[in-house]
Amino acid sequence: MDHETQFLSKFEEDSKSIGFLFMRAYSTWHSQIKNCLKKQSITHPQFIVMATTAYLSQNVDEVTQIMISKKTNIDVMTISQIINKLEEKRFIIRNNSLKDSRARSIKISYLPKDIHFYIVDLPLRGKKVNKPMYNRDTD
Repeated sequence: MDHETQFLSKFEEDSKSIGFLFMRAYSTWHSQIKNCLKKQSITHPQFIVMATTAYLSQNVDEVTQIMISKKTNIDVMTISQIINKLEEKRFIIRNNSLKDSRARSIKISYLPKDIHFYIVDLPLRGKKVNKPMYNRDTD
């Protein structure tokens, strides 16, 4: 490889590069979550909406589509389409908001065990979630 096309790094070992370590960790996580989601027929954007809903539910009584949109940087119409699919699959319940007649309140109704790990058992905001999440799995 000539000098102009060679990738130059100030790190002699990949284990010293935070960027490289992050890339490896993300790649491992993404592969694992992708395989897990495939078993449940859930897309990655659907997972993001479920994880965000679980996260927001820790601190507020009511999670709205707009809150999910703002937290994920996904536009409201796309969030609505994702929630429609999750509602069809019975992962999410959508009701009219008690606080705002124009808004819809979103709740998680079901988390498969393998997805439950990726959303709930991992630390959110530096601590584990103490609220139990609904789970239809019995084993």
